[in-house]
Amino acid sequence: MPGVPVPCDAVFMRSVTHHRLIRALEAVAERLDHPWTVEEVAAEAAFSRFHCQRIFRAMTGESIAGLVRRLRLERAAWRLRQERVDVLEVALDAGYNSAEAFSRAFRRAYGMSPGRYRTASSPPSFTGPALRVRYDPGAERLDIDLPTGDINMDIRIETIENINVARIRHVGPYNEVGGCFHRLFEWAASVGAAPGRVLTLSLDDPGDVAPENLRSDACLELTTDASPPPDITLDTLPAGRYAIHTHRGPYDGIAEAYRRMFSLWLPQSGEDIDNRPDMEIYRNSPLDTPPADLLTDLCVPLKAAPGC
Repeated sequence: MPGVPVPCDAVFMRSVTHHRLIRALEAVAERLDHPWTVEEVAAEAAFSRFHCQRIFRAMTGESIAGLVRRLRLERAAWRLRQERVDVLEVALDAGYNSAEAFSRAFRRAYGMSPGRYRTASSPPSFTGPALRVRYDPGAERLDIDLPTGDINMDIRIETIENINVARIRHVGPYNEVGGCFHRLFEWAASVGAAPGRVLTLSLDDPGDVAPENLRSDACLELTTDASPPPDITLDTLPAGRYAIHTHRGPYDGIAEAYRRMFSLWLPQSGEDIDNRPDMEIYRNSPLDTPPADLLTDLCVPLKAAPGC
């Protein structure tokens, strides 16, 4: 009948993110010698460029670059025992410029030299944290143990309308963005603009970008006809759907809350992430609020409501 919604297959919807991740992992394994970029992995997985690194790390426990390095070392270890090839050849095949550099990395990963590993009666496995992605170099096949557990966090889906903002680009540790907000409030007062919400757009994943290179935009909601100075941009953040979790507590807990949203909630939600940056809206201020009582809305952008 017209106008009656068709029920979606919830199990299928929950697995969309899983399927996309596995598709990207299989592509990486099949072309392990390729110098993979974030953009290429994002394209394979049909993930947003903004969020590929964060989704990848949240679900696999490793960065894209870190996973590629590990798989190359595991393939090298397999070749040392199965194909008995020269160490230098294996080193070059794994992306190292010399046998010495390869041997150092191999020793860190396996606890022994490549030569000793080749002849060991019971060679050790790759050392490090528990690995979710398991690799069979002989078959060029990957298996993954996806994150499990109770989400245990309240998440709501809302549409946020257009927000007129003054914004300043900050490059450096996220916790040092405060000076940009001071500058925004100072300028707003100088032109008589009444400020509204205070928010940040996070453009990089702190798990994969060095603190000194992290990019974020400090934003202050306001409307004015005044011309801004060169360091301030007037802009309109477009309306869109968001998955929103209100984080209560110190700002240093925000990264973990995002990790849970991406690794546990998103794959089960049936939602598709949009190509917009994450947004934090600060509902109170650290200037007059104890750290334990700080409230921050963590907003993950979503595409239009999924159809069936």
